[in-house]
Amino acid sequence: MNRPTLLLFAALSLTIGTKANNCSSEGSTIIVSPFEFEASYIGDFYGNANGGVKTGVGFLGMANLKIGFNTETAGWWKGGSFFANGASTHGKSPTENFTGDFQVVSNIDAGNLIYLHELWFHQDFNNINFTIGLQDMNAQFVASENGSYYLNSSFGVPPVISDNVPVPIFPLTGLGLSASWTPSEKITWSAAIFDGNPTDFEDNPHNLYWDLNPKELLAISEIQYTWTRASLPGTYKAGAYFHTGTVNPDNTTSAVSHNYGFYLLADQPVWQNSSATRKLNLFAQLAASPGNLNNHNYYVGGGANYYGLYNSKFENVTGIAFASAGFHKGLHKHETAIECFHKIQFNENLSLQPDFQYIINPAGTDGKLKDAFIGFLRLGIQF
Repeated sequence: MNRPTLLLFAALSLTIGTKANNCSSEGSTIIVSPFEFEASYIGDFYGNANGGVKTGVGFLGMANLKIGFNTETAGWWKGGSFFANGASTHGKSPTENFTGDFQVVSNIDAGNLIYLHELWFHQDFNNINFTIGLQDMNAQFVASENGSYYLNSSFGVPPVISDNVPVPIFPLTGLGLSASWTPSEKITWSAAIFDGNPTDFEDNPHNLYWDLNPKELLAISEIQYTWTRASLPGTYKAGAYFHTGTVNPDNTTSAVSHNYGFYLLADQPVWQNSSATRKLNLFAQLAASPGNLNNHNYYVGGGANYYGLYNSKFENVTGIAFASAGFHKGLHKHETAIECFHKIQFNENLSLQPDFQYIINPAGTDGKLKDAFIGFLRLGIQF
């Protein structure tokens, strides 16, 4: 049995054992543990049927063990929490070996790693909160609720951001201090400063070594506004980022310093039935950065999700979307990924998601590639 499989089984055993002991009764007294445990596994079975680097099949997997600690439940103080997230990724990269795309077709594509993904402390103070520690920026910033269902990495953080500057997102997270302020029910303002150059896995294989350089920082700020249309609340976000370090965004641009950019996100329900069991949501993404600093200088994406295609106790979602990466100059034409999926949630612990992507002008290699067509079957297990 390999190390990732051992990690998964250990995580599941620990979770089941702990949940069974979270509450106990002694007479009329109920004791609640301040600890929370969660284990999950995602597996991508995939096959590239046409174009790209070559056709073929493969598998990717990711296991996570998450541990939370609530200070109020422990009887310490109100509003505090600690969180740790360990991860194991394994399998053959579909982007590197088959499709040759620029945007990365699977959002769990990371290589063979066992590492610490998150380790932070969070504190709430009424309408203000802050988090300090090892963080995944995408957990709080540049996040689209509807886009999160898709497998292509661009629907998480647009490549204008993740490809041009080092950002603390999957798989390599970094140290940071983030804060949010909610002055009203409709408005939330968030800001953060992160390590602008996290130590690479080659020199930091388990993400346990952090060398923070004050000359290389990433600052990001985002404002979120909730707008209600026909009694359906939508979420709109606008943000900007600024990187103080010196990086080489691509092979055709010389090293630049003080890189920056902007982004817009929108998630808007446009229809739902009277019982809210079925609904149609639209989402859109836009990101841009200066063309004189970055060859890949704009991104446009968006799509539609339909919830409740058939009656079920658990969620089922169908979606179609596109993600287009634009290049200022160079050998490649703009790359566009068209993705469609259907996710079936069988129960609280098990889900299955067939997913298909058509990649127009794969731009991840030096040569010109034919359009690629790749299919996925994603298995999700969570306890």
